[in-house]
Amino acid sequence: MRNLLIFTLLAGFSLGAVADHHGGDQDGKPRHHKGMFKHADKDGNGAVSTEEHEQALEQMADKRRKRFSKMDADGDGSLTKDEARAAKQQHREKMKEKRQQKDN
Repeated sequence: MRNLLIFTLLAGFSLGAVADHHGGDQDGKPRHHKGMFKHADKDGNGAVSTEEHEQALEQMADKRRKRFSKMDADGDGSLTKDEARAAKQQHREKMKEKRQQKDN
């Protein structure tokens, strides 16, 4: 049950970050597919090789590990409900600030 909670929280934070990061181009059209492909296509040849795909997956895993470590306030290698709630609240406040800056 605890692992499911942790996974769910991490997935929620990841989706929130991706949704915010990949909002849209100036014309309002979604750009995340183009951006994700461009990110994975390291050599810029218009195709993503298995090697490039594996590198992109590893980078995503590294980002999630860092996010988990940041959420693990006491550094004991596991998340408590209180740590998860605090991280969620902190994330909400950060996103609220970004939206306010964007609106100004």
